[in-house]
Amino acid sequence: MELEFNRIYDLYSQDIYRLIYSYTLNTSESMDILQDTFLKLYKNINKLSSDDNQIKHWLVVVAINNSKDYLKSFWRKKQVFLDDLDAAADIKSADEIQDILLKLNKKYRLPLYLYYYEGYKINEISKILKISESAVKMRLSRAKELLKKEWREIIWKKLKKNIWSFWIKYD
Repeated sequence: MELEFNRIYDLYSQDIYRLIYSYTLNTSESMDILQDTFLKLYKNINKLSSDDNQIKHWLVVVAINNSKDYLKSFWRKKQVFLDDLDAAADIKSADEIQDILLKLNKKYRLPLYLYYYEGYKINEISKILKISESAVKMRLSRAKELLKKEWREIIWKKLKKNIWSFWIKYD
């Protein structure tokens, strides 16, 4: 049992962490929720199918539910996340696309994540999020449009900055 648990943890922990982080936007809380999710797996591993896809689906659903519970909690509303501020200060605009993704509303971010990063199909996402397939398609479409808009704004700001620097340098 322990070997099977370790194998599953090694296989899915990074994916489940990214999913949880897309809800919380907080490193330490995401790690706590990840730990709770895998603790539930450890307690229920004998009850679950040995099929990796079903286990992953179960983990995704549990992680989403744990994340939602966290977002509703009193503790979250009263806490200041200094460790994330420190971590953000160390990042030098490396992943602008990830920044844009994290700015998206959760209702657009999650279907996008599940579809493109986890490889779930539309019908599977609709079951996980408990919304219709047409709602999943619409949210994916709107998320892509929002990403394009944000990306254009970033490119435009960089272009303006470069042009301004050029004029100052050669003026």
